[in-house]
Amino acid sequence: MKETSRLESVYELLSEPIVRALEAVAASERPSICEIRLRRGRRLSISAFSKEYFVSPDGRLVNDETSGVPVTAEDIDTVFHRAMKGSVHSFRREITEGYVTVRGGCRVGFCGTAVISPEKGYITDNVKEISSVNIRIAREIKGCASDLYAKAFGEGLKGLLIAGPPASGKTTILRDLTRQLGSNYRVSLIDERNELAASVDGIPQNDVGSRTDVFSAYDKYSGIMTAVRVMSPQVLVCDEIGSESDLEALRYALGSGVCIVASCHAPSFAELKKKQYISKLIKAGAFSACAVLGTGPLCGKLVSYSLIGEKPC
Repeated sequence: MKETSRLESVYELLSEPIVRALEAVAASERPSICEIRLRRGRRLSISAFSKEYFVSPDGRLVNDETSGVPVTAEDIDTVFHRAMKGSVHSFRREITEGYVTVRGGCRVGFCGTAVISPEKGYITDNVKEISSVNIRIAREIKGCASDLYAKAFGEGLKGLLIAGPPASGKTTILRDLTRQLGSNYRVSLIDERNELAASVDGIPQNDVGSRTDVFSAYDKYSGIMTAVRVMSPQVLVCDEIGSESDLEALRYALGSGVCIVASCHAPSFAELKKKQYISKLIKAGAFSACAVLGTGPLCGKLVSYSLIGEKPC
């Protein structure tokens, strides 16, 4: 799916004043837009070129807030309800997690006032008074993981952990690694948020490899357990691991002889090892190497690569 098509697919979620301003942005600048932010009662902004700009009604990217397009309550409500396809109750799990993935693999994140269960003490199935929306434009950059693929898998399959802070390009790199792995091995992709394959009607909109089986919208535990039992994967790929249930399922996959490729939020390998469940997976031999990505100008770039232990799958 082309980048222009992904941006245009987001227009379907937005009100007319917002769409007009975005369509007026210079054609040479539109491909660099990676996030669109709407804050209730404030001004439309976008993230591009590693900076955040306000967008004027005539499409100029400016630093002056007063020149930006005003964002109304109606603009916010339009995005929220269109992202939920008019049925908020159908997206209870997504609401509790703060985002929903839409056509093209773009993620709509939102914040507001959480409805907390007095008995359970956490968000139940609703968020009210939505105050901000962040639409993250999905990126498919074929070949961006070629260097990492050669380094990690040049001599055969190994467990690989990809780390980096938010906005470091982990998902983009993982998507291209899946494509390359899926061209050579049987891969099961646990695409919990439908960001990697961006499947529509069961068909991946992104190229994730000819031998890749996609488990869309499964929680990681169910997806991993099912994949190992029914698809006999050589490689299992999943994004943003780090919970106790992830640990249990990945241990099961590891014990079944499956090679694990996963990502996790952490700015360095040292910080990664401080995460309880990740540390347990490392000690269990789930990963032979760790790749750390940078941010800003180094977004998607390998800033360090550490061998954890030579244990090929």
